[in-house]
Amino acid sequence: MGAVEFDAPVRSTERSARHDDAALHRQGKRPQLKRNFGFMSMVGFSSTLMATWEPLAALLQGGLVNGGPASLVYNFLICFFGTLATAASLGELASMAPTSGGQYHWVGILAPAKWSVKASWLTGWISVLAWLAATATPAFLGATLLQGLFVLNNPNYVFERWHGTLLYFAVIFIAVFVNVYLIKFLPYLETIILILHIGLFFAIVIPLVYLAPQHSAEFVFTDFENLGGWPSNGMAWCVGLLTCAFPFTGYDGACHMSEEIEDAEHVVPRALITSVALNGALGFGFLIALLFSMGDLETALSTPTRYPIIEIFYQATASKKATNAMIAGLICSAVCAVLGLMASASRTTWAFARDNGLPFSKTLSYVDPKRAIPFNAIAATTLPLLLLGLINIGSTAAFYAIAGVATVALYFTYLAPIALLVLKRVKREPVALGPWRLGKWGLPINLFSLCYSIFISIFLFFPSFLPVTPQNFNWTVVVFFGSVLISIISWFWYGRSVYHGPIKEMYD
Repeated sequence: MGAVEFDAPVRSTERSARHDDAALHRQGKRPQLKRNFGFMSMVGFSSTLMATWEPLAALLQGGLVNGGPASLVYNFLICFFGTLATAASLGELASMAPTSGGQYHWVGILAPAKWSVKASWLTGWISVLAWLAATATPAFLGATLLQGLFVLNNPNYVFERWHGTLLYFAVIFIAVFVNVYLIKFLPYLETIILILHIGLFFAIVIPLVYLAPQHSAEFVFTDFENLGGWPSNGMAWCVGLLTCAFPFTGYDGACHMSEEIEDAEHVVPRALITSVALNGALGFGFLIALLFSMGDLETALSTPTRYPIIEIFYQATASKKATNAMIAGLICSAVCAVLGLMASASRTTWAFARDNGLPFSKTLSYVDPKRAIPFNAIAATTLPLLLLGLINIGSTAAFYAIAGVATVALYFTYLAPIALLVLKRVKREPVALGPWRLGKWGLPINLFSLCYSIFISIFLFFPSFLPVTPQNFNWTVVVFFGSVLISIISWFWYGRSVYHGPIKEMYD
């Protein structure tokens, strides 16, 4: 194995199509979807799914309470380098088997024969859960950020949770409309969204730095806060990881779009690494600018808008109009992220159903021949997303746990195939890698990614505050392990009789 290969050979469209179909045939899959995406549109797709600096702004409170400015800075760097290693590891696997199934398919290939089918089943169920939760989170953030603006502009407005749910529904329906009726324009739209993603960064950071009074470097890089009641600063630091960990998820959406990408064996790995590097740079720049310009910490944390970022922007600009415009940019980014997340979530559902991994698999694996989209899978993804929105009416804390579930579940789907790849490499067992590979750096990068993912996953189950009450309980642990239990019961109920791992489809 040689050095990391970043550049794919140039192919004609016809030759590339034959090559992509042949790669899919090797996995036993029949091409059913149109390959509309290229490298730039997929970088835009992955970048907007992550949208690192935008969710960082929305989820700022958790990191400020548990760790403060200093921990946000250093936790961000930890998450950035850990994610970069994970993206490289997943890229190698995506080049090996570029299918929409992604992680559960790779687990089926790499796991020992005795456990292959069971491990693939569990990974598939958690992957479906992960993408549902990941799609719901920015939709909820966008909806409630808009409510925060209502509070800013009208102090008499009552922050009703059901208002947020209705706004959340509106975001979901926009995503469904785009994924069903405008799907052929999605690659072009993602390129435009990428430009918007970068342009908004400068449009927000420049006035923030220019207008706001500046904190000292000592405050940004050394000030530590333990406002969550943890007995040690080290624990507070680790619990605050979620603020930086969640923005570094979702980039693997490119893997689940593999069957709609030209030259997927090369484009997917390159898109993963490029999007993580780009978002890491933008996110770190935004974080540093924000911490220097954030004004009074206590005022930001106690804001009636429920989002410190709104108060920070208002303190910096002293203008409601400017704050409205800046937050509107974040809301727009959240809505744009949901467009791609809906696409990835539905493709994950479709792929798993194609392999008989879900109830009503034949129906869910149907592809609309006119639009070449998994219409039933999109509909099946939409229903639980609408039900998730109802959770917000009963408890905002429970819905925030959805962000935790998305992060934990996605990290599980990352570490499962990477752990199996590490096992193969340590045992020196042959692995039929694709054309894009890490060469001699493969094992060290895989090991670093694995250790990082395990460490992050442990602390994502911790509550944000002590003592634990029903109001601040972290429901992530209940939802995640409850879903694991359901998948195990489903396996014994019907899965073991119908699911045999990634199947080899019959050809006409």
